Amino acid sequence: MGKADGIYNELVKDILENGTWDKEHDVRTTWSDGTPAYTKSLISKQLKFDNSEVPILTTKRVPWKSAIHELLWFYVKRTSDCTYLDENKVKIWKEWTNTNNNIGKAYGYQLGKPIMLNGKITNQVHNLIDQLINNPTSRRHVISLWNIDDLDQMELYPCVWNNQWLIKEGFLHLVVNARSNDIGLGNPFNVFQYYVLQRMISQVTGYKLGTLTININDAHIYERHIEPLKEQILRYSYPAPELWVNPEIKRIDDFTINDFDLKNYEFHPSIKMEIAI
Repeated sequence: MGKADGIYNELVKDILENGTWDKEHDVRTTWSDGTPAYTKSLISKQLKFDNSEVPILTTKRVPWKSAIHELLWFYVKRTSDCTYLDENKVKIWKEWTNTNNNIGKAYGYQLGKPIMLNGKITNQVHNLIDQLINNPTSRRHVISLWNIDDLDQMELYPCVWNNQWLIKEGFLHLVVNARSNDIGLGNPFNVFQYYVLQRMISQVTGYKLGTLTININDAHIYERHIEPLKEQILRYSYPAPELWVNPEIKRIDDFTINDFDLKNYEFHPSIKMEIAI
């Protein structure tokens, strides 16, 4: 069994067996038919991956190219304009795109906006890489997507809102913090994405790949996802695939989708789950 499948299955089972419903409250999220999208959730769950294999599910197909496109849109393009997604036929943000075809001051905007740090104009991504190389023992290698001054101008508040990078004995470790995580749809995307980002940052900084830790404050399963997930976790697991990352890339801004290839990815058919908005 692939390690990611086992970790995921245990999380799903835990929420289904021990989670708390929010049905006694008015909830923000709705289904496309306008009815409330209730969830069953657990507080403060941690997923930890040793990165000895690619953490991607095989019990269903995870659209890995779309996941990398979104990651590149955030961390390489560093924009909230959805043109890049449109050009690559990635539609995952359509429900939150405004009339200007962007998502406001969220995600990529926060990563790309100019900031003054250490006496020079930079951005969060370039500053992270510079500090990892030149100040490796620091415990301040943090990227934050949660800017309280800009929240009112975001089409969606950041779910995965913060990440911290730690270098220990030449290994680059990553801790990702999510205030909220949709386990049925969002979580498989997010885990794979941040593994890819960790591979990218490790490559351009020259450190060995360390562990990946995902902290989820509210780990939830939507009501209409319960039956599909019960089916999914009964499926057997295939061996984990291998991710090729172009070793010639030495600058974060030079990565494109052509610099990645997921080899030997075997998976079960997709399981349809409705998006809660």
